[in-house]
Amino acid sequence: MQNPIDTDSNGKANDQHQADFNALLIDSVDEAVSEVMGAKTSSLFWRHFQAYLGMTREEMPNDLPKLFTSLQTVFGSGDYTVGEMVIRKLYAKANVPLNFSHNHPLAECAQKLRQILARQETP
Repeated sequence: MQNPIDTDSNGKANDQHQADFNALLIDSVDEAVSEVMGAKTSSLFWRHFQAYLGMTREEMPNDLPKLFTSLQTVFGSGDYTVGEMVIRKLYAKANVPLNFSHNHPLAECAQKLRQILARQETP
């Protein structure tokens, strides 16, 4: 399921907001994967993501559930997952406080930040 692109009051896509969120998310994934497995593994993860899931790195922010499912599939689940690292880094980069709960899917946490950033950027 793709996330809708935020629009302003005139119905125009908020391209800058989308680009900012996408860049923060991609950087957060890169950093989390690199910290856990090293920079080489980060490159391999993106190749896996594109080859097996049919999405490029740039398209990944449009399907957050697929991203976090892929992270869990590749790196497994544990008390502190790579997906959780991504969420923590993402919120920190956006300078938004994180109230993290293990009861919420990680894709929902990322989508919530996307919405928060859209509201902050709306005049």
